[in-house]
Amino acid sequence: MKRFSLFALLCFAFPFFGYSQFGNESPIPYFRYSVTGGLGPTLLYGDLDRQQIGGALYLKGNYFLTHGLSVGLELQEGLLRASDESSGNEAMNFYHVAILGFSFQPIKFLQDDHLRRIEYRQSFGRRTLNSVFVGAGMGALYNLHWKYQGASSENERRGLTYVISTNAGLELPLHSLKPNLLDSYVWNLVVRGQLNFGLDDQLDGYDELDSGANKHNDVYGLLSVGINLRF
Repeated sequence: MKRFSLFALLCFAFPFFGYSQFGNESPIPYFRYSVTGGLGPTLLYGDLDRQQIGGALYLKGNYFLTHGLSVGLELQEGLLRASDESSGNEAMNFYHVAILGFSFQPIKFLQDDHLRRIEYRQSFGRRTLNSVFVGAGMGALYNLHWKYQGASSENERRGLTYVISTNAGLELPLHSLKPNLLDSYVWNLVVRGQLNFGLDDQLDGYDELDSGANKHNDVYGLLSVGINLRF
């Protein structure tokens, strides 16, 4: 009878202990911080009908709230260019922007501790898929415009624009993640696409003073490649 009681107790207790172990997984990532630097071409979409390629570089710092979810600050500097074929107008915007936002990696967020520990056994393609992320945020962008009429400079405008930022991308692992080789940091190659929407429609140099020319909402895109360090 005592043996039966002990057996019954173990049968009932085992699922409880198993559930407790699963429910007590650590929400704290192995690497809590990351820094990313990158560069790439920009395209401006606004009131000028011909998009011209500019360029930008960025530096971003992230703090991971839990696995797959982080908050970060991005500093970006670049050049936006566009022209109008019919009028000969050309606009250039040397901009600086700071963006505060969130980044979310859905697969890493849903992984349990066991899958994280054995991720180094997975293929390069699978680890890349696990790293896919989406992000969103808000920021302030400082415009420094040169607006040209033909070959002569027409005016120069400076001002502040608020932007809504969205992005998506993936991280190509440059580290094996093997436990015996794992140091205090991990490297990744980051490929990212970003769209920034101007809330006051001044990214192309036109504003409410140019009522005849200011017809479309302004947005610019940045396609970048960068290096990410997690530590």
